[in-house]
Amino acid sequence: MPVIAQFSGSNLTELQYGELPGDPESFGSIYNKLNLNYGYKNFKFSAGAQLYQTPYSDRNYFEPAWINANYLNKGWNVNIGNFNETIGRGILLRSYEIPGGLLEDITFRSKNYFYRDILGGSVEYKNKKYFVKGMWGYSLNNVIPPTQDFDLRREDEILAFSGGYHFYKQTFEASFLKVKNSKNEASYGLGSLSGTISPSLSYYTAYSFYLDGDFENYEASNTYALYGSLNYAKGKFGGSFEVKDYSNFLIGTGINEPPALVKEHTSKLLNRSTHVLIPQNERGIQLEAYYQPSLFNTFTINYTLADNSFEEQTFKYREVFFEATTSVGKGTDLKFFIDYAEDPFKGEDDRISAGAFIEQSFNNDKYGAKLESEWQQFERDDSNVQNIANTLTFRKASKIYVSIISEVSTDPFLVSDSKSKKSWFGGSLKYQLNNKHSFQLFGGERRGGPACNAGVCYEVLDFKGVELRWNARF
Repeated sequence: MPVIAQFSGSNLTELQYGELPGDPESFGSIYNKLNLNYGYKNFKFSAGAQLYQTPYSDRNYFEPAWINANYLNKGWNVNIGNFNETIGRGILLRSYEIPGGLLEDITFRSKNYFYRDILGGSVEYKNKKYFVKGMWGYSLNNVIPPTQDFDLRREDEILAFSGGYHFYKQTFEASFLKVKNSKNEASYGLGSLSGTISPSLSYYTAYSFYLDGDFENYEASNTYALYGSLNYAKGKFGGSFEVKDYSNFLIGTGINEPPALVKEHTSKLLNRSTHVLIPQNERGIQLEAYYQPSLFNTFTINYTLADNSFEEQTFKYREVFFEATTSVGKGTDLKFFIDYAEDPFKGEDDRISAGAFIEQSFNNDKYGAKLESEWQQFERDDSNVQNIANTLTFRKASKIYVSIISEVSTDPFLVSDSKSKKSWFGGSLKYQLNNKHSFQLFGGERRGGPACNAGVCYEVLDFKGVELRWNARF
């Protein structure tokens, strides 16, 4: 039978007209990202480009952003060009891609795709008993946009080797990483042990440490990362326990992302309030348990503790979260949550958050409506701060979604002196043409602030205007 080559691709286009923080007037912009993939037998080739155009020339660019050749056969995996790699669950190294995510830094005022990869090469071989891999390249600093020089965007040169051995449902892995940039050079080691204790109980442990480089004696002896997790799942019950102890473990310009041990919430207000890991000095634990008495009912509780010590001052972050999801009647889905947190690093005391999501389908799921309502309050500098977010969405089948979005805040950091609150109001329309094309239109004001996705936290800028997105696959 003849082997048929496969060609595929995707494209993201975003058109905007409106105001961004710090700009004196509204302006129009266009962002576009194109991916092309070609596969033949054991080979796969991919390439992509992105561009951003505005009336401001210092923000504009066109970049052939990534190109990759991959060979995969009989345990071998070879990459040349741009590729992604993670070592030790991100403790030593983590590259990633946030699908559909765009990063717009307020310093450079440009926009680029939200990813972090390595430009270089990697070779891996694995079988049932062991695996070995090696890689070399330059890691991307995605905070710096394509308008800047290559040496700034890919300052960290890395060289890494990993090897592992499987035995009795356990895996031992050892890794080495060398990082060099204009400021210093350092080498790190990592050892990990993972596996299953029983069909319902699994674990992962890792310890990483400084080996050699330009660090002073004090830095060298206080550079390490310890992480451990224990997971249980059987029948209707499940849970996890995690522990972390990180000291001076921001590698290079930030090429690693150690496990944060902080629950990443899907609700808008809680996601914005997520504690951001400080790998230079953080230790803590996370416990989570769930109970699922039936297919449509789940109860979850989570506890997080994180300590950050700086000289003689310690910031202790605590959070307790409870969530219940259920289905009642015909086509009615409900979700409720309540959260309590102490966040002294942000100066937020007694932070209480609560929310309810109600979704109702009609006419055999041909139509539907969903209300998402969230409320939050905390104390900061003897002032009471409240945040409210509401979203009402109507849909027709899985084709058309119409949403009304509103937020209100009394936060003095956001409210002008002459007002007691600030409001954001907007609306969106999403049209799913087919399984290959979707369009989303937004109009109004959108609140920015911190956002977290797939364990990566970043800043989103406020926006007031009109935005159109087109996602295409071919």
